[in-house]
Amino acid sequence: MSVSRVVNGSRRVSPEVERKVRAAIEKIGYQPNEAARVLKGTRSSVLGLIVPDLADPFFAGCCNAIQEAAWLAGYMTLMVASAHREELERRETEMMVQRHVAGLIVVAVGAHNDHFAAAQNKGVPLVALDRPIENVQSDTITVDNFKAAVRATEHLIGHQHREIVCVADDERIYTKFERVSGYSRAMKEANLAPRVCLVGAMTGSVEEQVSLHLGSKHPPTAIFAASNVVCTEILHYLREHSMSIPEDLALICFDDFSAATLVTPPITVIQQPLAELGQTATRMMLDRLQNAGGMPSTTIELKTRLVLRNSCGCSGANLEAEPRFSVS
Repeated sequence: MSVSRVVNGSRRVSPEVERKVRAAIEKIGYQPNEAARVLKGTRSSVLGLIVPDLADPFFAGCCNAIQEAAWLAGYMTLMVASAHREELERRETEMMVQRHVAGLIVVAVGAHNDHFAAAQNKGVPLVALDRPIENVQSDTITVDNFKAAVRATEHLIGHQHREIVCVADDERIYTKFERVSGYSRAMKEANLAPRVCLVGAMTGSVEEQVSLHLGSKHPPTAIFAASNVVCTEILHYLREHSMSIPEDLALICFDDFSAATLVTPPITVIQQPLAELGQTATRMMLDRLQNAGGMPSTTIELKTRLVLRNSCGCSGANLEAEPRFSVS
């Protein structure tokens, strides 16, 4: 029994027993056969994880938390990136199913999700991270994108900004749609006209679109960036054009990122609870594995945190943040 627990990654083994078992395993060169485990009817000890971009700080932070939580529960993670391409995501999903993963935690990138439905039909449970999987019923963990965007926009309005532009890179994605909608709601409730600037291959680069708005009859005095990727490009543009933050243009970004506190002035952000997102996604998957088909799909929405720095116009005593996340 002790050997089985060590091989399967269980934490219910004393350090001394684990040391002896691993020494014996190394001596005889034993390698567990995952395929044989599945054929015997034993559930795989591998969780599949598919995200759009492993280099993105948001997805990287979530992946780290999932990997740690899975390891503590006795599972390894098989992690891949879809590069925001639906066809690649489809092939990766099929590969995961062929490798008999115990379950899939996914950040879906497209609207045609029959490959996820097919995985479910083959008995592979799904947990949707960051956004729901369109047209597929699954457990979902996300954040309060809409409410957070409302708070960020209201904060800029509180600094007497009236010409505020929201810059987003893909409104078709659930999270971006919610953030743009929250921004628009706050603007309308303040009797201000929303100005949404969508950037991408079809609409133009961040540089082109921001330049267009700044050259308009009513140039913006503030920008709400709907992601850290967009915010980084805006910072490059402002530096190249010798524009000062917040004197020439105030800025709030949805998503914290390492450079946000390294630039001058530091960037005010909506901070997402990355560790809690990853841990909750893993916990939902483990619950689903223990109660396969025995409970309805659930959706959990976590709270974000507005972190006030200098880019929005705050200074001194005004630099306060909402309470820190509590991660269990």
